[in-house]
Amino acid sequence: MARIGVSTGIDSDRQSVYSVEDAWAHALDRGGSVDFFGSHFQLPNQRILGDLSALQRTADAWLASDQCLAWYPNARALHVRARKGGSRAHYESTGVIAIPLEADWACRETVLAHEVAHHLSWDQQVAPHDANFRLAMTRVAEIAFGPQAALLLRAGYHGSRLDIAYVN
Repeated sequence: MARIGVSTGIDSDRQSVYSVEDAWAHALDRGGSVDFFGSHFQLPNQRILGDLSALQRTADAWLASDQCLAWYPNARALHVRARKGGSRAHYESTGVIAIPLEADWACRETVLAHEVAHHLSWDQQVAPHDANFRLAMTRVAEIAFGPQAALLLRAGYHGSRLDIAYVN
């Protein structure tokens, strides 16, 4: 999930972001009814996308959604490719997401959402997992999973004292 071939700011929030997103992904693995401070709602189950074409179609659909086009009217197309090894997925500044297809964890929608958020926030980021990235991630979460899932993600960031970029 690091920037490939680009000098970046210090990624001091990386581990906290991963921890919040891991907990959030586990909630989406379970799906179902959630009691969130007295509000009850249904969370969807995240899908496991088993091949490159499913990953590409999903990313394309998210980028083509009305919400994404309103938030990111200049977003470039992206390409999903296979990555060797199974330790991590990553985004490349050329608009490429690399996913290790052999790794059980890697083809989940939340992993793809994380990399799409890098794609959408690339030009605004000071560090790879900064407040601009987190804004993009909550937006992708809303597109992919709905407003309730995005609310849980925002609450997780807030609970870990991770700011989200402010937008009018």
